[in-house]
Amino acid sequence: MTIIEKTEALTFQDRAGSRRATKMIRDWALPILILMVFLVASVSVPEFYKFETIRAILLATSIIGIIAVGMTAITLSGNLFSLGVSASAVFSGVIYIWVGHSTGSMYIAALAAIAAAVVLGIVQGFIVGLGLNAVIVTLAAGSIIYGVTAIMTKGEVVQAESASLEGFATFQLFGIPLPIYIFILFTALAWFLTEHTLIGRNVHLLGSNRHTARNSGISTMGTTIWAFTAFSLGIGIAGVLQASQMHQIQADNLSGLTMDVVAAVLVGGTAVAGGDGSPIKSAIGALFIATITQVMVLLGIDQGPRYFVLGVVVVVLVIVLHLLRKAGAR
Repeated sequence: MTIIEKTEALTFQDRAGSRRATKMIRDWALPILILMVFLVASVSVPEFYKFETIRAILLATSIIGIIAVGMTAITLSGNLFSLGVSASAVFSGVIYIWVGHSTGSMYIAALAAIAAAVVLGIVQGFIVGLGLNAVIVTLAAGSIIYGVTAIMTKGEVVQAESASLEGFATFQLFGIPLPIYIFILFTALAWFLTEHTLIGRNVHLLGSNRHTARNSGISTMGTTIWAFTAFSLGIGIAGVLQASQMHQIQADNLSGLTMDVVAAVLVGGTAVAGGDGSPIKSAIGALFIATITQVMVLLGIDQGPRYFVLGVVVVVLVIVLHLLRKAGAR
């Protein structure tokens, strides 16, 4: 081997080592950051380690996380985000309570609410699959859904009169509420479908290089609809769980949910351009968002400053992750 060849081989090895180190930092940065938040909170917030506080964090994580895990499919496919999260979740909650009143069954009500969310998601996925911008489509859809919900409810609070509709929120196993188990199961299912099935690989490839995906025979329309279906399934489940917890719902509820979900996906490290990310990382991002929010609530910080701090943290983390992703691609 000549000196030039040896130099090139060493350079290649150095680059490979650098990429592995960068990927390790990206993979472990958020878990380490969450651990640091827990450590700081344990010192600054005396009530932080109470069981009620941890349970509140996990419950908040389950709602944000289920939707963020579903939205990961949209972002991975190169279709950015959905900005109709809050309106769609509220709509699903209203359907859950109304059908529950009519049938007396929380299971039939849950299926109806999830089915309604999935239908709305498929319609949006079809429109985006035609080539329209996903942000514009989902923003418009969110406005329409909010308007329909406000008209249907006349802007009033929809109250769950039957105690049976609280079942999804009140059931516990080993002291842990059911929504947390559903969140873990949904994340595991999403991870398997995304990482170990053909449709998951198609989503990754479509987000990485749309032209190459088309040349490979991947249906842009079919893959986009699948991504929006996965997202809307999460919306339906979260809407049911939220309505079950609150025992009531109104068109104006969950106003900050869209921001929290998008933040969870971004903080989780999913590339905005698509092709790189994981449902599990989005779930961890949701845990981070819920933890930061709960710490600020316990510290008595008002809503406005909370949103400001959360926004700054998300922007900084997204920039750092973006730089690490670029460094790892060299």
